[in-house]
Amino acid sequence: MLNCWAPIGRGDASTIASRSRDLEQRGYTGIIGNQVYGPPWASLAVAAASTTSLELETGIAMAFVRSPFETACAALELDQISNGRFTLGLGTAPQTWTEDYFGQDFGPPIGRTREVIEILRLVFDAAVNEAPSIPDYEGEHYQLSFEGLHPNFGSNVRPIPIWVASLREKLCELAGETADGFIGHSIWSRWWLEERALPALRRGAAKSGRDPNELQIQLWLTASIDSDPLVAARRARGNVAFYASIPSYRSYFEAHGFGALFDTLVEARRSLPLESCLDMVPLEAAKTFAVCGTRDEVGEEIENIAQHASSMCVKPPMWAIDPQEAEEQGAQIEKLLLG
Repeated sequence: MLNCWAPIGRGDASTIASRSRDLEQRGYTGIIGNQVYGPPWASLAVAAASTTSLELETGIAMAFVRSPFETACAALELDQISNGRFTLGLGTAPQTWTEDYFGQDFGPPIGRTREVIEILRLVFDAAVNEAPSIPDYEGEHYQLSFEGLHPNFGSNVRPIPIWVASLREKLCELAGETADGFIGHSIWSRWWLEERALPALRRGAAKSGRDPNELQIQLWLTASIDSDPLVAARRARGNVAFYASIPSYRSYFEAHGFGALFDTLVEARRSLPLESCLDMVPLEAAKTFAVCGTRDEVGEEIENIAQHASSMCVKPPMWAIDPQEAEEQGAQIEKLLLG
């Protein structure tokens, strides 16, 4: 059976607790909470209090929208609440989200992410060792002084695993060099995974003398299942229309031969709602960035991709899809994964 994780979903405390217990009982390894409309910590704390073995992960905590010290403290607190079941999934998120929604500086993302990880490790080390102080940090992007702080993180603290979420090669390389694992994007193609992402991860590991086989690789996939493969592909067009309208993603789509489509969608989304852009997405693009087909075809492709992964999170298309249809797709995916 695959090592499967699932999104935490939204709802009140009772709903999140019930879903978490249900996922644990059905055989999922872990649950993932994301960040856009709220910090990722609260829902995961509810999941932690409702379960005993289900692992917890931020997927993702946006790296630049808060102080790295706050991120470190939140991670340590969630790990204590869950008795050592937490993993910090860290990512840059799109530049426009960080700058426009949160009003924070974004660039340069590789250098800033490196410094965030260094600060996280600085705090984690002090907590694990019950150090009397935390050294000041002087970087290019962050200058932090901990003078006057008396660390009090409690006992039985462990270094929190850090997994870096990646779309393009530079972040994959940074993950291999500095992190404990990495998270693949839900619109990755198998070609990108095998020809670009994994080689970049190995290059990064080689830079720091690490064994890439010791890194955790969590792959997120979008899957659309139908007895008619064309129906399955049409269902996945919304995901392409959404992600291809994010300006900083252009090089990724260009690498797959969809640069012109990207430009068309960016322009269209300036004035049109997402649902009005679906017919602009060719089915070939939908099939490139999502696993589409019959149940057997989707299952075979997931098995092929899973050979590269430590864990998987497979979700139905998220954008421009009826909620009931998404729920039905989720049930089909779960049956495929867990039997």
